[in-house]
Amino acid sequence: MHKVVAVAERVAQACAALGALVFLTSGVVYLYVGRWIVTKADYWRIYDFCLNHTWLESALHKHFQHSLFFPSFFWLADLQFFHGRQLPIFFAGLALLFLSVALLLVPVWRDRTVGLTAKIIATFVVIAGSFWAPRSHITASGGFNVICSLVMVGALVAILALPKMGANSARTWSATVIVVFAAFVASFSFGAGLAIWPTLLFLIWSLRLQRRSLVAVGIAALVTMVIYQQLPPRSEDYRAIQAVASTGPSLFPMLCRLAGGPFFYAAEGWHQRPFSAEEAHSSVLSLWCGGAGVAIAVVAIVLAMIRRDLAKSSFKFIGMALLTFNFIAMALAVAVNRVRGPGFEFEFLSPRYLFWSTLFWTGLLLVAIQRVESQHWLRWPVYLVALALPILALPEHYRYGLHLRTANAADECAALSLVAGVRDERQIIALWRFPDWIYRVAEQLRARRLDMFADGLQDWIGQAEANLFGGRRKRVKLEGRCTVVALVQCNDGSPAARVTGQAVKSRHVPRIIRWAMIPASWILGKEVKNESTTPKTLVIVDQTGVIRGLARSSPISPFINRVFYLRKVQTNAFVGYIRDYNPQLRYVVRSADDQILSEEKIPVQGRITERANP
Repeated sequence: MHKVVAVAERVAQACAALGALVFLTSGVVYLYVGRWIVTKADYWRIYDFCLNHTWLESALHKHFQHSLFFPSFFWLADLQFFHGRQLPIFFAGLALLFLSVALLLVPVWRDRTVGLTAKIIATFVVIAGSFWAPRSHITASGGFNVICSLVMVGALVAILALPKMGANSARTWSATVIVVFAAFVASFSFGAGLAIWPTLLFLIWSLRLQRRSLVAVGIAALVTMVIYQQLPPRSEDYRAIQAVASTGPSLFPMLCRLAGGPFFYAAEGWHQRPFSAEEAHSSVLSLWCGGAGVAIAVVAIVLAMIRRDLAKSSFKFIGMALLTFNFIAMALAVAVNRVRGPGFEFEFLSPRYLFWSTLFWTGLLLVAIQRVESQHWLRWPVYLVALALPILALPEHYRYGLHLRTANAADECAALSLVAGVRDERQIIALWRFPDWIYRVAEQLRARRLDMFADGLQDWIGQAEANLFGGRRKRVKLEGRCTVVALVQCNDGSPAARVTGQAVKSRHVPRIIRWAMIPASWILGKEVKNESTTPKTLVIVDQTGVIRGLARSSPISPFINRVFYLRKVQTNAFVGYIRDYNPQLRYVVRSADDQILSEEKIPVQGRITERANP
């Protein structure tokens, strides 16, 4: 019997370790390949304010009733020192995401009340919950990831430093300062960060800390509320509390649907098509699964307040802290959106809330794993559930990874239209739903050479190809096709055209390498041939030798496409725009990578299949 249990332990450990590796590697690849490469969504409004105000005014300003004081310095520094490129801020957000995962795992591995199997499974749960691809509506954006991950880092630092406040030593005051400051960081990084204060009060009570700790945190919470209310623009934030007090019971179904969001999206991954909006709002799965999770969470929180035994296990402590914080954060989201009225009707299953709801279930699973460690009849059923839930969510993980890549290519096309000075509203909608706002802010970015204008591609248009790169050219074996697919307009009203096509460059593989790969070719059954790559940047030249347009592609490594996307990503397609388009002229496409124009050229066909702007 003991041998069977030992084998089962090893199998569970191996499955959890392998699952953690799969979610970590694929999650990071999906985020990097599908990251936001240009300004998108609410950041058009945020950058509009930042570009016209000082650093301090931009940091103090509340956007959509959320204080973004601490995160704002990340994108302000990006605008000032990195020309608004999105890659530095993406890496900053990814680093904060990794830091939050590390802070969650430290108390898990320090705990001595659970075994190795429980710790490895808990690690799998934390990594799967943090890098699940449907959370990418937040984590793929450098700015949004900085906001939410900074909230989590601040909250976790405050939570982990909290037990030190009970020590009768000089560390008490230093721990108090750390807790209060970290809670300030969480509170003034995003509205959901305000959930840290009731969470800290709950943990102080459950840890049996001294009353002075309760008083210190309570005073800091009141100060936070006053400052939050006074930040410009002033708003009636207290109406959310009034809404909870007056319509509390009616908010429960909304909270259940929000909590059940991960189950809804996991189930969607097993269908051939995404669920419709009607199916989302009438989803019974999200309602009942979320209701079960909320009920279990309430019971766990009440029992923790009665028993007050969180100090016995750091595993249980971090699980309850994570569960409570995200439970309160979701309740705040429901209350605030309820107050905003019909114009801001709460979207129960909006993917942006998966950042909090997945962490809610992560905390719930951590609590369950620790709770059954000493109960052998419940231990393995809980282990199997903790292993099965992330595995069942893998299809949606892959689907969203593919969706991220598709969205990334659409963003590239939309950004290129701005660089080329073309109004293509059919494509620009990928960046935000307010085109006029985008075009207005884009002019400020162009004037300051920020974001998509930082590389200076807009300066190429109108130059003679003989003057570009000092006239350097090279034979790159460029092949492909290009077609005009839509008529659009330039910003000045002159005609323009959108083109699409495919292009590849053949790269010679040295003979000695091909000889060395002969054994591998016998095994794989494939002959090693010259490599084909896709040019990243292309220029469109008219018959007089003047550059009239630009084109960009979204190349991807063949290995990544094969392993992580199952070869479903088109790697050699490009999209471009021609300014001052004249169908009577002949246009050709040349590659412009590595500051060298290709000798070869691809003719542009004049067939028009759609008209973008009526």
